[in-house]
Amino acid sequence: MYKALVFDMDGTLGDTLPLCVEAYRRCVVEQTGHTPTDDEIVQYFGKSDRGVLGALLGIHPDAPELPIARFAEIYEELHATWAPAPFPGAVEMLQRLRERGLRLALITGKEHYTATPTLHRFGMDTFFEWIGYGTPTHNCKDERLLELMQAWQLQAQDILYVGDAPSDIELCHKVGVSIINAAWATTATADAERCQALSPTYRLTQFCELGPLINQLTT
Repeated sequence: MYKALVFDMDGTLGDTLPLCVEAYRRCVVEQTGHTPTDDEIVQYFGKSDRGVLGALLGIHPDAPELPIARFAEIYEELHATWAPAPFPGAVEMLQRLRERGLRLALITGKEHYTATPTLHRFGMDTFFEWIGYGTPTHNCKDERLLELMQAWQLQAQDILYVGDAPSDIELCHKVGVSIINAAWATTATADAERCQALSPTYRLTQFCELGPLINQLTT
C-alpha cells in the first residue's frame, strides 16, 4: 500500500501549460520584440522558470539581468484568464485525501515564482507537506523524489506519483516509483503515444477517475 502521494502541477492538477507558454511568449516579446512559437518555448520545458526564460533570451539563469520578476508578473496577470481554476474536483479530492491522513507532496518543474501563485489561485496552499521545485539546468524530478524519500524515510515502493509528461514516467521508472499517467489534459508536453509506449504503472484519461483509483490503491 502506498504511503505518500506526489503530484505534478502543470497538466496534472490544472491545465496551466497554455498559461506558461503565453507568459513566456509575452515576456520574450517585451524584452526582444521576437514572438516565439509554441515549439520554440516548449522545447525547453523540464527546466525551471529561470531555465526556460534564460534559454529563450540567451541569458544565464543566474544572471541578475534575467527578467524573472517581470515574467512572474506577467504569469500572475494572465492566470485569471488562461488558467482560472484547477481541474473540476481537484481541490475536493486533495481535501479528502488529507482527511484520510495520507501524506501529500508536490514535485514540479516550476520554481516558487509560478508555483506559489498557482497554488494560491487554485486554493491548494495548505495541502502539500513537502514541495520539490525545478532547477534551471535540467529536469530534476527524479532527484526530488529521492530527496522526498530521505526526508520522509520512505522506500520507492511507498510512493505513488501523478504526472502527465513522458519525462515524468521516465524519471519515476529511473528511481523505481509507481506513476499514474495523467492523460486528461491535452497539452504540448503530454505525448499520448510516447506515454503509452513508456508503460506507466497506471494510465487514466479522465480526472474523475483519479480519486477512486487512489482510494483503491491506498486502502
